[in-house]
Amino acid sequence: MKLRIRIKFCGGCNPDYDRVGLAERIKEELRGKIEFVSSGVEAVDLVVAIQGCETACADLHEFQGCEIHILTCTEDADRLIQDISLRAAGEGDPQLARQF
Repeated sequence: MKLRIRIKFCGGCNPDYDRVGLAERIKEELRGKIEFVSSGVEAVDLVVAIQGCETACADLHEFQGCEIHILTCTEDADRLIQDISLRAAGEGDPQLARQF
């Protein structure tokens, strides 16, 4: 079963890296394991907040109660990809809510 992921981007006022490119990389590396869903879809497994810098200013209040992974650099995405890959292999803990 694919994880349903909602992406939340910051406003992009001072990005240190290509946020959209990072989302595409996540999508490509986790092909077959995840499905990005739009903002109109209520049932999601986790939210990935792609922040352009360490300030991490995107408003996430609408996602209270959801598992949220905050990415502020490409290394955070590496950890997210590893975590989801472990889950897909049955080695991760699907109930473990972590923030990166």
